[in-house]
Amino acid sequence: MAVMDLRYPINFVGYDEWVASGYTHELAGGDVISRDGEFLGKWRVVDYDLEEDNPGGRYEFILDGQSDVKFAEEIGVLDSGLRRGLALSEITRKVREWHEAPQT
Repeated sequence: MAVMDLRYPINFVGYDEWVASGYTHELAGGDVISRDGEFLGKWRVVDYDLEEDNPGGRYEFILDGQSDVKFAEEIGVLDSGLRRGLALSEITRKVREWHEAPQT
């Protein structure tokens, strides 16, 4: 079994492969895992059409064992590394704050 590099507090596994693929729909999702290896849920990108000139889209985070979206963030333009990165940063912040909040 391959060792996973969990370098960030919140890791979107498979994200780099999705970007490198040119945003292939089949790779537009994966696991969300904390730095300490805790499986938190799934991420996915929806509502983008690669046939459009400037496709947008939306990141979504779904809790482990749930079907409803917990957090979402609009991307704007997929081919803009800045916009894609800002949206990823925002949804990652939401997941991290939720994960680190005291559980009641």
